[in-house]
Amino acid sequence: MKKVLLIFLSAIAVFAANAIVTVNGRTITDDIVPGYEKLDAQKKSFIKQQIINEELLMDYALKSDIVKDKTFNKVFNAQKAQVEKAYKAKTGKSLSPEQIRNLKGSLAVQALLSKKAQSYKITDKEAKDFYNKNKSKFKMPESVELATIATKDKKEALKILAKLKKSKDIPSALMKIAKEKKQRGYLGWLPKNAFPADVFKKLYSAKANSLLKEPIKVKDTYNIVYLVNKKKAGLVKYNEINKNALKIQIAKQKTNEWLKKKLQELRSKAVIK
Repeated sequence: MKKVLLIFLSAIAVFAANAIVTVNGRTITDDIVPGYEKLDAQKKSFIKQQIINEELLMDYALKSDIVKDKTFNKVFNAQKAQVEKAYKAKTGKSLSPEQIRNLKGSLAVQALLSKKAQSYKITDKEAKDFYNKNKSKFKMPESVELATIATKDKKEALKILAKLKKSKDIPSALMKIAKEKKQRGYLGWLPKNAFPADVFKKLYSAKANSLLKEPIKVKDTYNIVYLVNKKKAGLVKYNEINKNALKIQIAKQKTNEWLKKKLQELRSKAVIK
């Protein structure tokens, strides 16, 4: 479910509050979505449904124990202060009670979903079963593992490259220079579609554990590249997968399924006008 912007801080004008929809007796106005009345019928319909869904979920979350949590309230108060400061700078006014509730409700939903995801204790068996049932999701294109240094100056790029070529330990030397330049250096594995076709061809044609002989220019940047490794396209084996990341992915999927059912339940009982 795509998220409706809760507060349009970029709005210059302050709109009068016009009712958009009433959900279980609570009227939501364009105080939350400035400019709603100027949208065409299709956009209005889409946003209205989003507003209904969010109102139902926010109301549910605001009635939960989440809002009693000290950490939640600390985060909410900090966010409220930050948003109110920006809003006042734009409009000269403070947030309305409806806007404040919307902000708190949005944070409460996020906290509730996070708590729900953490409640799922995914076993190794569940993770492997998920992999076996969803192998198509683990098919990878040709990929390269890279470490790089980027600069907009060609002379500097060539100077760095020459220095690295003389090093006895190129990966360590590259990472040291990258750190000095406040760059990541090691980029990890990247798929074929992350690069322009001609760039990937140059990368993939190089030998693993080798420094490319020339900087690779992408737009206005010169990249000194060390190819750590490369992989052919194909299915990623189960023993090559990050198990913790997979379990988090499964927990998120379960959370999304729970959210969908909860929203259907809330809508079935809601009075919407």
